[in-house]
Amino acid sequence: MYYPKQLIPELCFAQKLGRGFYIIVVLNHTTVDKGIFRRLGFTEHETEIYLVLLRNRELSAYEIAQKTGFYKQVCYDALNRLLEKGYVNAVSVGKSRVFKATNPEVIFEALNDEVEQLKSALPELMKAHKDSENKLSVEVYKGKKVLQIGFKDVINELTKTGGENLCTSVDEAAFSVLDPMAMEKYTNSLKKYNLNERVLIKKGVKGQFDSKRSKYRTVPEEFFNPNPTQIYGDNVQISLLGAVPHLIIIRNKELADASRKQFNMLWKSASFLNKETPTPKKSSKARIISAD
Repeated sequence: MYYPKQLIPELCFAQKLGRGFYIIVVLNHTTVDKGIFRRLGFTEHETEIYLVLLRNRELSAYEIAQKTGFYKQVCYDALNRLLEKGYVNAVSVGKSRVFKATNPEVIFEALNDEVEQLKSALPELMKAHKDSENKLSVEVYKGKKVLQIGFKDVINELTKTGGENLCTSVDEAAFSVLDPMAMEKYTNSLKKYNLNERVLIKKGVKGQFDSKRSKYRTVPEEFFNPNPTQIYGDNVQISLLGAVPHLIIIRNKELADASRKQFNMLWKSASFLNKETPTPKKSSKARIISAD
């Protein structure tokens, strides 16, 4: 806010802006929030020196040292930094050099310009941030709740991105023993959100769920991996069902895509369960049409 000069109290310093108006800087140490300067990148020494210069218009380095109580070299170092930032100007008076504070409004206008430049670059910065996040991340969990964590992550991902959950080397009976509530909640969520899964199980084992949402095929025991794996979205889950269950979630698009291709190759060569039989192809006979 701007005030006519005659309304400016003595405890304030007025920096002239033109047309008889001044910007007011309150210099009383009990009212100045020096934390503002810290947040703008000023050091403690730079803040004190800048305020002293505002209060005194122009001072030599010696005079600044006297008024702040700082060593002269400390003042020189801080003044050089302030000069580089454009917060202070240096003027030669004869053989001496004096320093003046830059108009506060000029500083804040410059800071606003920088903010606007940052806003214009924000979309590109956000894209770079997203790309770096998508490269690779690995999460490891352990304990009895790993199934609950894993299934919840699958449901959350598929409800956002769509697709299906591809499960290999799954021993559903072991899952049900470890955490039956997590298994029940997962299958209910598949129905609730109309999500699908394809499951490769060991030959001779029946699927636990008779649901349109879960399709099963079997692989020979020698190809059965004891570590259940789930592929969904850009994620791959691996469960280690030992004495202390562990869950590893790898978030990486390239790995998920490669794992999905491998799963589909196994799925094509896997055997159907008795309750799922392939649809027979209709034989086509050539029809000869006489041109007569």
